[in-house]
Amino acid sequence: MTVGNSARLQLNMAQAQTKYGSQLDSLNTSYLIGNKFNRYGIKNTKATQTLEELLKSRSLKNKDENFRSQFSDLYKSIYGAGDDSEDDSSVSSAQSVKVASASAGGAAESIKNYANGLKFGGELDVDSYKAQAQNFIDSYNSMIDKVGNSDNSRVLQKGVLMVNTGKVYSGALKRAGITVGADNKLSLNSDLSEVDATDVKSLFGSNGFSDKVIQKAGQINSLTGGSGVFTASAIKGTGSSSVSSDYTDNSGTMKELTAKVKELATAVKSYAQGLGSADSSYKPEDYTKVAKDFVDSYNSFVDEAAKSDKSAVRNKGVTLASSANAYKYSLQRAGINVDKSGRLSLADQDKLAKLTDKDIKYSFANGGFLDKVNDKADQVKSLVSSASAMGYNANKTSTYAYNTGALYSVYA
Repeated sequence: MTVGNSARLQLNMAQAQTKYGSQLDSLNTSYLIGNKFNRYGIKNTKATQTLEELLKSRSLKNKDENFRSQFSDLYKSIYGAGDDSEDDSSVSSAQSVKVASASAGGAAESIKNYANGLKFGGELDVDSYKAQAQNFIDSYNSMIDKVGNSDNSRVLQKGVLMVNTGKVYSGALKRAGITVGADNKLSLNSDLSEVDATDVKSLFGSNGFSDKVIQKAGQINSLTGGSGVFTASAIKGTGSSSVSSDYTDNSGTMKELTAKVKELATAVKSYAQGLGSADSSYKPEDYTKVAKDFVDSYNSFVDEAAKSDKSAVRNKGVTLASSANAYKYSLQRAGINVDKSGRLSLADQDKLAKLTDKDIKYSFANGGFLDKVNDKADQVKSLVSSASAMGYNANKTSTYAYNTGALYSVYA
């Protein structure tokens, strides 16, 4: 078992905690007892035996069949139990890790400058802070995703140190309105009314959490070919730095797409939940219609998000595409393919004709990827409905300054 494999294992198990909670507490123990790898990293059969024992445990034996099947797939994906092949399609490239670490480092520099400009005991502009914090959170979470899928053992080690640092700062983050999830990612609380300038300055000012992120992001960036140096330039006023002409103000279109993709994701989930009764069984023609509408809407949503002049909206689109890749095996079981960019496509009719009620219910009845789509659609809807809070001037010109922050220029 190499240090890199161990680091990836820790990250994967921590991220899996979000969905399966306490059931995953036994995974680390089962790994140690099962001794899946010998010192050369060769797999043995004990992990599979341990999975069978887990499925008979009190916490899992009474779960429904779909839950148990998904848990089994998750366990096998983490430990490789019963699988002698390794799929590397989800492994992050060095370039993607470099870009993600550069973004996180730059965002950390930006919020550090913002926090240093606050006064202890002073007033906090909640809208300005919300924009700064959300930008930092999106970039940080993206870095954690990319690092967790890296095949570079040194990068993985830095990732483990980074998420452990997040846990150390969890109390300070909570006071600043930020929650550290069981998957080690950050989320901004909806209610920031109790957050004050002292909380933000203490957390993100010099020698705080932002400096820790800058340090680790710099190390990760250097390990993947970057310079590891992030700079932030002060911006006076608003609207002094517009986004690239490659991006457009498509807020109206995004509002329509969020509503449509949520509606169609809900339709797929409802269809799956209704299967299995005497008068409702799988019919390829019925499923093809509802699945195709959802796939088309999802692709339009992701494509349009990538064009947005709001960096936070673009980040949500990237995160959703990453989620699609994470759920690709579940989606494939339902006849939906995922390419490396995170776009979806419906399988051919021969494949769809062979699907069963069980396949569709496994993939969609309990939510899974569909819930991720709904969550991201809600977040994007909120972002495109509050342009003033996201750093836009009267001419809808996007600024990286977010009114009071700083433009970061990353050389990586």
